[in-house]
Formats: sequence, structure tokens, C-alpha cells
Amino acid sequence: MSGATAAGSAGRPVGRHGVRWELGAGLGAGMVAAVGWSAQHRMVRAARRSAARAAATGTDPLAMPADVEHRRVVTDDGGSLHVVVRGSGPPVVLLHGIGLSSAIWAGQLHDLGEEHRVVAVDLRGHGESQPGSDGFAGGLRRLAADVRQVLAALSVEHAMLVGHSMGGMVVLQYMAEVPPAERHRRVSGLGLVSTTGGPLLPVPGWAQLGKVVSPLAAQGLVLVDRLGVEALPSSDLRWWTGRLAFGRGAEPAQVAATEQLIRATPLRTLTALIADVTFFDLSHLLPAVDLPTLVVVGSHDHLTPARHAVALAAALPAARLLELPGAGHMPMLERRGQLSSELYGMAAAVRGRR
Repeated sequence: MSGATAAGSAGRPVGRHGVRWELGAGLGAGMVAAVGWSAQHRMVRAARRSAARAAATGTDPLAMPADVEHRRVVTDDGGSLHVVVRGSGPPVVLLHGIGLSSAIWAGQLHDLGEEHRVVAVDLRGHGESQPGSDGFAGGLRRLAADVRQVLAALSVEHAMLVGHSMGGMVVLQYMAEVPPAERHRRVSGLGLVSTTGGPLLPVPGWAQLGKVVSPLAAQGLVLVDRLGVEALPSSDLRWWTGRLAFGRGAEPAQVAATEQLIRATPLRTLTALIADVTFFDLSHLLPAVDLPTLVVVGSHDHLTPARHAVALAAALPAARLLELPGAGHMPMLERRGQLSSELYGMAAAVRGRR
């Protein structure tokens, strides 16, 4: 991570006292989370029931167009990736965030599929995609390798590659991993929506803290999985996470749809990827990402606040920043029309780029 040196961060030693500091920070963070959860638990239950009742009368924001095609791409380790394709023309490839699926892009498949070949991918372990023998080894690098194989299998060239949240991180990881000649043949422009180039929290010792906390968090989630997800109030926790993803005036149907996707994601997937997402940092490579890029953020994004988008746009050589007033972390739902319009315009702008 940036800011870490052999001597530690901000002059703090990495030896025995440094380890104590990391453990103390991890325990402190855990206690804060536990206290917050206890205080909010009953309120979350009531709010979830209220949203579910309201969503029952709303339209389904995850409803796919009737003419989408469902494809399967087999990865080099025997995994099976589910891909949704609609339309023809200049390609737009859509990658979702952690705990979601290609269904989150249903609105964009409707809006862009009339004039574009829109490809929405269920990332490994999400939606209808299954990991292969590698599992999640390599984390986001494995997901970027999967995307590379999807683009090759579908003969995608000169695409607008769009990623939301973790999907945006996968986009940046793809740009870091793939040889320049190949990535410039496959991709002509980028869309980075509600995401970050890292670090998630600009605090001293963030990378070192990740090395201590990540294995403990993973072991805890594995234990929960073995006990059965209903052994803990995880559905409430997942709902609360989904609710935090929205800005002002979120429609209950959108909140319920997001909760539905998160709850459907296997806990082993979240276990395998959450640390990579939390401690992601490719900020040092951003100046080398030379493709035209649209950076989108909601002014009320509580998960990846606007400062991350500002930093991304400042570091990328050919970026344009778009802030959506009042929107949260889910602009494909909250600001469907505006986001689709912006992606359409960006795809048109990079169409002739070779």
C-alpha cells in the first residue's frame, strides 16, 4: 500500500510494538462494530420489514430485457462464467460489485442494448458463475484473468469497459495485468462507477492492518458458514449494508433488489474477496492508465465516498469526473437514466479509438 515503508508508516516501527499496535487496532475495530451492531439491530429488523412490504408493490429493477442471450465461458481452471449479452454494435462490458451480479445492470441492458452490444458478466462466485479449481486464489487478479478470457471468448474488441465498486477495481487490475497491445485491442475506454484506486482508508499502517485482520475476518466468516448463515442475524446485516449503499430518496424496490442479490451470494465468495476489496491499492499505477475514462460517484456514497472519485480522476491522465447529487453507491439503480446516458456518450466518444 502507498505510504508503507520498511521502517513502518508515519515513523511507527514494524517490530514487536508495531504488531501490538496492529492487533490493538483490529480488536478496537471489532469492538466498535459489535457495539454499533447491538445498538442498531432492532432498528434494522423493523426497517427491513418495512422495505420488504413497500417493495412488494414496486416494479422489479432487476427485470432483464426479454431478448437477452445467456452465454457460458469456461475458464482456464474449469470455472463457468455466466454472461448476459444484448444487442449489436460497439461493445459495452459491465462488471458488478461484490455481492451483486449481472442483474444489477438490467437497466443499462435495456437502455444501451438498442445500439450497443452490451455484455454483463457474473464475476466468479456471483450470480450463476462458478469458480474453477483455482477457487479465489489471487483474489481480484483471478477475477481480472476471468474478464480477459470472457473478452477473448466473445471476440470483444475496442469496448467500453465499465466497473462498479469491486468491478471497478477489477477493471483497474485488468489494466495492470494485461499486456498493453492486448488491452488496447480489447478496450478503448473505461467507466469507473462508485469505486476507488485505493487505499480505502488513508490511514497509517492500513496495509499492515490488513495482513493481521484479513485472516481473522476470513476465519470468522468460515465459522459462520459452517454454523449456517441463519445462526447469526446475517440477513439483517446484509440488509443494512444494502441500505447504506443508497442516497437520499432511495426507492424501496431498489433497496430490496440489492438485498436480494447480496443474500444470494455465497458466504464463501464474500469470505474470499472482502479483504482484497478492503485493502485494494493500485494508486501507484493509475498515471499509466492512459485510456479515456469516465469516473462516476454519488455525492451521498457512504461506501466509497466522493474523495475516492476525485483522487481517481486526478491521477488518471484522461479522466472526466461526474458527481451525481444526492445519489449513493448504486447509481445504476438510483440514477439509471443519467448513468445510461453518460455511458452512451462515453462509448460514442471512444468508438473510433484504436
